[in-house]
Amino acid sequence: MAVERMKTVGIVGRIQDMDRICRAVVLNGSMHMLNALSEINSGYFKLSASEENIEAIEESSHLMPYNANKDFGKDEQIIKSLYDIFNLKPSIDTVSLGIDYDYSQIMNAMKEEYEAVRELWDEIENKNKLVEEKRNYINNLNYMKDINMDIGQLLNLKYLRFKLFVISRENYDRLKRNYENIPSLVLKVAVKDDNIIVMSVAPQYFDEEIERLFMSLNYQELKLPEGYQGTAQEVMEKLTEEIKNLLNEIKELKDMVQKHRGDISHEIRKAYLALKLEEKVEMVKREAAMGQRLFFLFGYVPRSKVNRLQKEMRDYFGNNILLLIDDAPVREMAKAPPTSFKNNWLIRPFEALIKMYGLPSYDEVDPTVFFGLSYMILFGAMFGDLGQGFVILTAGLYLTYKKKRADFGGILSRLGGSSMVFGLLYGSVFGNEHLIPALFIRPMANINTMLILAIGLGIILMTISFLYSLVNNWKRRNIEEGIFGREGLVGFLFFLTLIFTVVNSVYGLIDVPFSVLIIIMAVLLLLNVLKEPISNIIKGSNRLYKERVVDYYTEAGFGVIETLLSFLSNTISFIRVGAFALNHAGLYLAFETMAEMINSGFGGLLVLVLGNIVIIGLEGLIVFIQGLRLEYYELFSKYYSGDGVEYKPIRING
Repeated sequence: MAVERMKTVGIVGRIQDMDRICRAVVLNGSMHMLNALSEINSGYFKLSASEENIEAIEESSHLMPYNANKDFGKDEQIIKSLYDIFNLKPSIDTVSLGIDYDYSQIMNAMKEEYEAVRELWDEIENKNKLVEEKRNYINNLNYMKDINMDIGQLLNLKYLRFKLFVISRENYDRLKRNYENIPSLVLKVAVKDDNIIVMSVAPQYFDEEIERLFMSLNYQELKLPEGYQGTAQEVMEKLTEEIKNLLNEIKELKDMVQKHRGDISHEIRKAYLALKLEEKVEMVKREAAMGQRLFFLFGYVPRSKVNRLQKEMRDYFGNNILLLIDDAPVREMAKAPPTSFKNNWLIRPFEALIKMYGLPSYDEVDPTVFFGLSYMILFGAMFGDLGQGFVILTAGLYLTYKKKRADFGGILSRLGGSSMVFGLLYGSVFGNEHLIPALFIRPMANINTMLILAIGLGIILMTISFLYSLVNNWKRRNIEEGIFGREGLVGFLFFLTLIFTVVNSVYGLIDVPFSVLIIIMAVLLLLNVLKEPISNIIKGSNRLYKERVVDYYTEAGFGVIETLLSFLSNTISFIRVGAFALNHAGLYLAFETMAEMINSGFGGLLVLVLGNIVIIGLEGLIVFIQGLRLEYYELFSKYYSGDGVEYKPIRING
C-alpha cells in the first residue's frame, strides 16, 4: 500500500457565513488545516482570472489573520455541572445538531436550567456533608461506647477540657515517657492499625500548654457532636436516626432533580455537542485569513474524501462558496503534505511501530507492508513454536477484542500466527520437538544451515530495502543519492558484487577472476566518491562541489570505509535470527533437562510449564526487541527517513 494522496483544498466564503462554513468543515472531519495567510503568501496559491474569482482576487491582496479568541471556560463548567447533577455521560451525536443553530441561545438555556436546579443541588450537597459529618461522629463515638458518661456533660465541663485524639504508636511511647510532666489525665481507649486512640482530661487553665504538647506529637483530634445528651451509645443511635432522615430528604431532592432530567437531558447533550463543535470551530478560525467581506481557509484533504467534502459544501452553501481544489505539492519539509496511511487489515496494526520510528514523508513509499511482512518473518524465525505462538496469538486477540487495544493486540496476534507457522516448519510444540514432524528443518540438528539461512534472509531483506531506496530517490528526482549514493544504484550494485564475491569464493559457483570482481567494486566505490561532481555535471550546475574540495574528498574517503564496514556488519547482523532460533530450542532443552532431574512427575510438569512461561515472557520480549532492531537499524537505514507529518484532520471527536 502507499501513502494516501492529498489534495489542497481552499474555501472562500462570506464572513457572515463563516461560523456555518467552519462548522461544516469540522463535521466533515477530513481537512488537515493550513494557515491561510502563509498559504496565500507561499506562491502555491493561484486563482484564475474568471468572473467568479474577481472578488476573491481583490480581497486576497489585503488580508489579515483572525484575531478573536473566544473563551469557553464558563460554558464548559456549566455543562460539566449539569452532567454531574443529572448523572449523565458525555456523548457526541453529530446528527442531532447540524450547522444551523444559535450557540448563544443554547448556552443561555443551559444557564437558566443550571440556575433552576443549582439550589436543589446545593441543598443535596449540604445534606450530604451533614451525613458525612454525622458518620464521622458515630465512628469517633464508637471508641467511647464502653464509657458510661453523658457526652453533653463531658464536652461542657466548667473547669476541665476533654479531648479525644489519635497519635502514632511511636508518639504514644513518647507521651508515656513524659507522662509525669503532663498536666493532664491521659487514657488509651483503643488501638487502630498503627495508631493509638487517646482520651485526655485537663484543666482549662493549661489549654495552651496542652495544645503545644499534643501538636508536638502530631495529634489528630477526633471531633464529637455538640448539643447531644446521653451516653455514647445513646448519641450514636440519635445520629443514626438523623442520618436516616437526611438520606430520605436527599432522595426526595434527587427525585425532584430527576424530574428535570427527563425534560432536559437531550438539550444538555445537544449543548455539549455545540460546545465541542464551537471549540473546534475556533481552532479553524485561527487558521483563517480575513478580508473585508470574505475569509479564506486552506487545508489538506485525502483524495478519497474530497468528493464528499465538495458535495457537502455545495449542498449547504450552493454558489455562496468558492472551492479551490488542487493536487498537494511536494514542498519543503516544514510545510510538506501530511501522511495518512492506507493499509489493509493484516498490515494495519504495524503502523504503530512505524510511527515509533517516524512517519513516512509524503514523497516516500509507505514501508508498512514490507515492514509488517518482514517483521512477522523475523519474529517467527526466531521464535518458531506452534504452542507458544498460539499463546501469543490468544493474548493478542484478548487485547484486541476485550481490552480494545487493537494496535498492540493486532501486532501480537499476527506475530503469534507467524510463530505458529514456523513452529510447524521446525516441528516444535511448547518446546517439544518430538510430538510433530518438522515440515522444513529442526534448528538444533542443523546449526550451520540455520546460520547460513539467516544470513541469506538478511541478504534478501537488504536487497528489497535497496529497491525501496531506489524508488524513493526516483520519486524525489535525487540523482546524487539515487544513482551514485551508498543506498542508491551504485551502492546496490556494489552490495550485490560484494555478496557474489564472498559466496563465489566459498562455493565456486562461476569461474570469474577475482581481480575482475575487485575492479568492478573499485569502480563502483570510485563512482560513489565522485557522486557530487558527477551529479552536478548531469544537472548542469555551475558548481561541482558545495564545499572545499579537500574537505569533500576527506569525507568521501571515510565514507568508503564506512560503506564497506556497514554492508558487512548489516549482513552479518542477521545471523542473530538463526542464533535466536537455536537459543529458543536450547532454552527449552535446559528446562527439559531440569524436569528430568526431578523424580516427581508433577514436579517435572511444573518445571516445563514454568519454563514455557519464562520463554514466552522473557525470550518473547527479547525477540520482539531484536526484530525491531533489525528493522530500524539494518533495513530502515537503507531507504527510510521517517520525517513525515501526521495527518490530523480537524474533527469534533479528534
